[in-house]
Order: sequence, then C-alpha cells, then structure tokens
Amino acid sequence: MLSSKRRIIVFIISYLAYSAVYFSRVNLTMANPYLVDMGLLTTENIGLLGGAFSAVFASGRLINGVLSDKTPPWLMISGGLLISGVCNVAIGFFPPFIAIFLLWSANAFAQSMLWGALISVMSTIYDEQTAKKRTAFLSTTVAVGNIAGIIICSALILRLGVRFAFIVPGAVTLVLAAAVFLAMGSIVPERNEKRHLSVFQLLSKREIRLISIPAAIHGVMKENISIWMTVYVIDTYGVDMGSSAYFLLLIPAFGFVGRVVHAVFYRIFGENEHAVSILGFVLIGVFSLLCLIKVSAIYGIVCLTAIYAAVSLVNTSFLSIYPIRYRSEGNVSSVSGVLDFVTYLGASLSAVLYGYVIGPLGYGSMFISWALLVVPAIIVLLPFSKKEKRI
Repeated sequence: MLSSKRRIIVFIISYLAYSAVYFSRVNLTMANPYLVDMGLLTTENIGLLGGAFSAVFASGRLINGVLSDKTPPWLMISGGLLISGVCNVAIGFFPPFIAIFLLWSANAFAQSMLWGALISVMSTIYDEQTAKKRTAFLSTTVAVGNIAGIIICSALILRLGVRFAFIVPGAVTLVLAAAVFLAMGSIVPERNEKRHLSVFQLLSKREIRLISIPAAIHGVMKENISIWMTVYVIDTYGVDMGSSAYFLLLIPAFGFVGRVVHAVFYRIFGENEHAVSILGFVLIGVFSLLCLIKVSAIYGIVCLTAIYAAVSLVNTSFLSIYPIRYRSEGNVSSVSGVLDFVTYLGASLSAVLYGYVIGPLGYGSMFISWALLVVPAIIVLLPFSKKEKRI
C-alpha cells in the first residue's frame, strides 16, 4: 500500500491527466465556428468528426478496458496522453480534412486508454468504499477539463489564433504523460485470475446487457451537447462567437455541480446508483422539452446546463460507481470499458445523424428525440433501483 503522501500525489496527477483529456477534446468544439468561417470545415464535417471520435472512442474503451485489467496502468495512461498530445499538435498545423479526420480519430483512441486504467489505480491504492468516493470525484475532471478548455482555448483563439487551441492543449498533455510515468510506475493492481471474466463473459451477463441500454442512451445527450452547444447558441440566439464562450462556461460548470451533488443523491437513495440515474433521466426529459421554447440566450443556456448537470448524474453512476462493484473479480476496467463503449456508440451514431438532420429540421428535432429516449432508459433501470441484488 502506498503512503498517504504518495496516494495524494497520484490522485492529483490522475486528476490533472484526465482533465487534460477534455482540454484536448473541447478545443475542437470551441474552434468549430472559426474553422467553418475560414472554410476549413463544414457542418457535415463537424458531424463526421464528432461521430468518428465517438465511434473510435467507443471501440477503444472496449479494447482498452480489457487491456487495462492486464496491463500496468502507467503504460496505458502515459501512452494515451503521449499519442493524444502529438495528434493535437499536428492538427494545429491545419492539414487537409482527411488528415484532420485521421488525427482526431487517433486522438479518440488515445483518450480511450485512460479512464479504465485510472479506475484501476484508484481501486488499487484505496479500499473499496474510498475508491468509490475518489473515483466519483475524479469524474469531475470532465467538467473541469471542459471549463478550462473553454476559457483557455477561447483566449488562445482570440489572442494567438485558432491553431493554438490545438497546439497548447497538445503540449500540456505531453507534459502530463511524463508526470504519469514518474508517479505511477510502481503501482501494480492485484489480479484474481479465478474470478476474472473475459469481455465475452461480461457481455453474456443479463445485468450488463440491460445496463448497457440506458448507458448508450445517456451517451446520445452527453456528447451531442458538447458537439453542438456552441453552434446552437450562435445559430438560435444570434450570440457572437466571442461572447458565446462566456455563456457556455455555465454548461460544464453545472456539469461539475451535477457530479459533486451525485454523492448527496447517492446517500439519499441508499447508495443505489441506478436510482440516481433515473432521477437524472427524468430531468433530462423535462429540460429537453423546455429547450423547444425559444425565449432568450440565457434561457437556452439554462436549459442546456440543466440537461448537462442531469447527464453528469447519470454518467457518474454508470462509469464511476457501478464498475467498482466488480473490484473483487478484477473486472473494474473491463466493465467500465463495456459501458463506455455503448455510451460512445450511442453518441457516435447520433452525432452523424444529427449532423444531417439538424440542417433541414432544426435543433428542436434533437431535443424531441432526447425527451423520447429517456422513457426506455427509465423503464430498464426501474427494477435495479428497487434492489441491490445482481440479476
């Protein structure tokens, strides 16, 4: 067991590392309007990049989730950061779209190498209950990385040029790759080969198959808010590109709030993460319908922030809390990988679809689909919210 001081250092570096992942992902969202204005991308290109990222990330999480249960965590984490950093720096030189497409896809695969390994690290250096708490808090990196990305990338674009929105995050990610290598080299998770399940055995479990349905549905909202939030506010309410960044800070900020208050609802619902997820889906449905009412930019942002906060509740349940249940089997990373796979599979298919549908039908079609999708998600989760026993 690591010393208390060493555990603190490892946790801090883990937090910074996964924050950098989102810093190196939201940069494209912030750069999209400028790249379209410069003629380097079209709305169809944006949809394809978003869909490709989600598809590759989904596949990568399934593959790397399994590998992370068998490979030293430092290798997965530092390797992913290294590749992601190189890809972001390369995109900053604005190669042809096909090259951007390939680099962004490689960036997605690299980023898929981290989360399972990070959960594995938490479950190794802490006891189960503490690991759940640390992993849940580690999930706030999603919001922190997005907030940092919006602020820093906006400043970089306005002061230095849009290319630096890729070069600087790439450089930061490379530095953190070295930090992970130095801090986590001696951490070796315990393996229980007798109880360990292969990915095919996991997928054959009825519980995993059922949980995968709402996981995929929440992925539709999670990633598409990130992909479309900037252009939605600009197109719907006429907010200029410079000011939109400051409005949009509220979205990841409330995502942070959603992840922090998850602990409160988790205790209220008797430490049943599925009950918390149902609450999240109900809120998503309500505020998706409210998004159909066009009042003002502030109103639109409030609705988006509420949806993002609710999605964060669901995301923390599925990808941070639930996989820790499989700690004794040595399948924490694998279960996380399976659920992340279906999450981004849902995100990938929907991102491409919305890229072609939003143009002729408007953003309302996306919000209506979200309100409809929460219904089957809630139906699937209801039995799990009433009992802890696995089925």
